[in-house]
Amino acid sequence: MIDRQGNQEFTSIDRSLSESCTLHLPQIAEPLSVQKFLDRLMQYQADPALLGRQICQILATSFDREILLQQIATTLGVAWGADFCFVAAVVDQKVVHPNAYWQNSSDFAEVADCTETPEYPQTTRLKPPSISLEHPLWADVLANGEIVAISDYLDSPAASSPNSPVTALPFRAILAGPARFGGAVNGMMIVGKSQPNEWSVADRQRLEAASDAIGSAISHIQKTQEIASLNEQLQRQAKYKNLLMSVAASIDTNSEVDQILQQVIENTVDTLEVDRGQILLLKYTDPLFTTRSPNQTPKAKVELVCESVVKKAPNKQPIVQSAAGKKSSTSKTKNKDKTANSLSKIPNSKPNNSPAFWLSESNLCHQAFHKAPKPLALADAGALIGKEQEAATEILKLQGIRGLLLVPLTGGSRQETVLGFLVLQHSEPRVWSPEELEVLESVSAQASKMIIQTQTVKELQTVVFDRTSQLQQSLDVQGKLYEQSANQLEQMRKLKVIKDEFLSTLSHELRTPLTIMKLAILMLKQAELPSANRTKYLDILEQQCSKETALVNDLLALKQFEPQQVPISLIKIDLNRLFQDLVRDFEKQWADKQLTLKVDLPKLTPCWETDPDILNRVLLELLTNAGKYSASGTAVVLEASEAAGYIVLSISNFGPGISAADLPHIFDKFRRGTGITDQAIAGTGLGLALVKCLVQHLNGTIDVSSCPAESSEADNLWRTSFTLTLPQFAAELCNVEE
Repeated sequence: MIDRQGNQEFTSIDRSLSESCTLHLPQIAEPLSVQKFLDRLMQYQADPALLGRQICQILATSFDREILLQQIATTLGVAWGADFCFVAAVVDQKVVHPNAYWQNSSDFAEVADCTETPEYPQTTRLKPPSISLEHPLWADVLANGEIVAISDYLDSPAASSPNSPVTALPFRAILAGPARFGGAVNGMMIVGKSQPNEWSVADRQRLEAASDAIGSAISHIQKTQEIASLNEQLQRQAKYKNLLMSVAASIDTNSEVDQILQQVIENTVDTLEVDRGQILLLKYTDPLFTTRSPNQTPKAKVELVCESVVKKAPNKQPIVQSAAGKKSSTSKTKNKDKTANSLSKIPNSKPNNSPAFWLSESNLCHQAFHKAPKPLALADAGALIGKEQEAATEILKLQGIRGLLLVPLTGGSRQETVLGFLVLQHSEPRVWSPEELEVLESVSAQASKMIIQTQTVKELQTVVFDRTSQLQQSLDVQGKLYEQSANQLEQMRKLKVIKDEFLSTLSHELRTPLTIMKLAILMLKQAELPSANRTKYLDILEQQCSKETALVNDLLALKQFEPQQVPISLIKIDLNRLFQDLVRDFEKQWADKQLTLKVDLPKLTPCWETDPDILNRVLLELLTNAGKYSASGTAVVLEASEAAGYIVLSISNFGPGISAADLPHIFDKFRRGTGITDQAIAGTGLGLALVKCLVQHLNGTIDVSSCPAESSEADNLWRTSFTLTLPQFAAELCNVEE
């Protein structure tokens, strides 16, 4: 043992001395409290042999393992009447956890972080001093398991040793000894006084007696901490497993990508107990640029698509890290209400208003992009955040953030495509453990796989939709073509009917005059034919020849006027005289049917500039048609009026009328009313078609109407009216001869 001067010639303590000491303290049956045991030690009533057993009783009855070693340090310091007491676990010549340091505050005015104990108001617990175990003084204690007793450290050779600490020890009298467990040194006890002190044999014996008990206490605390550490590890593993299961469940139960990502970031924030989580997605301007290049940054938008924020309760301590780099379960306080915000959908899906910035505008995202697929973990990103551009800082809400983690969302067969980032933020510096990085990589892998699958499904849906649309369009086109074909076939059928009817009518109209002419010629060939009969047959020939000529002229005129190739010859005519001539001529023709022509002419412009031949042909055709379909004894009405620079002429007759089915086709070529041919009414179906062409040639319009006649006009008859609207001035006529 080392003597009070620091020499090693002092005789070692015989541990058998404890067995010869008279025991004045009876056996303790009930649990011994720290206070009661401390009182007995201070009164020197505790037998050294029972000291270790009593410390074991303290160990057995103390439920707070964190305060246990502090209680022991306080107990030892007060029992020796010391000013300092330091109890610590030692591994590889280094002080490790647990350790406790006690100091009598009544002797020192400056004490850091002092807190008075309830048992001893004049004692306090402090942060342990910086004690180097490489000093030979402590090396003997740890290596040889000997107790060191120094009455005055400043007078000992150890104070002048080259290995002496630069900072002076806060005590002069030192009593130090090892703590043992299972025969091995696992800790150290140091009792010190600020003034020189002679340590008695009883002091050394009590310290020796407490060695095994304190070693057991240190080992017990270490084992308890190991168990607690394993429990925490198991709890973390369970939380990580639940996180992965929740992510998988979200993917299985939801079909909307934004909802899945929102649940993923909320669960991740809850599990890792961070302040904020975000998911960023990249939207490339060039769809072909999807692989990373070490020397090139793609032009891409970084969109904030979802976010989860945990609000801290007021007046609570921020999240802190434990000594082992783990988060303390009691240091973080969270409000159950979270602020969650879903901002966007998958890129290229549909337009959205998600906050976004360019990838080149964020140094952090730029680094994370080129570091992918590995995460960018920053325990304290304060310096880098200060260099971020304002746009990225505002969107990512980096103000006041210290701990930052960006986990890339990658896809492709070789993870070469960066889809976005999973971002975690914390207001305090935070060490990201390998376990956390591993589970977050798994979360990002699941999210990336979901995004790629969703994009693939959407692309397939788009292709299917496009193909379906194309097929539907093709079917629509085929349907229209079929309908057009059916219409064309129907039109061809109707045209064939019209053609057959026209040919039949035309044959009749051509053959009848020819037959009459042939008969007249045969009669003229008779030599004994009287002159009166000869004249009659010649008139018949002339009349029938005129009909044939008129029919041919109608066909030629229709062909000429359809493309409006015939020029207009404008001549001033007198409308009153024109209508009087028509009345005189047609009343003679209609005498056999007892038809009359009524003319209603208000005050009109006496002279009118138009093509008289075309107008006369139109009126002749309409009046002829009216007389042909009028009932006997009725009147044909010719009315005229002026309106807004136009003259309006209306010719009406009373007869069987025109059916509603025939009205839309009344001006078609070769088209005659239903049953007209069967009634043997003369005509070819060209008259009204020619009228329409002539009216359009004059830049006018013609309309037809057929409705039951009023009782005052005729009973059981229909009134059919053709209404012409012609321009009144030559300047409004088109196709004037150049």
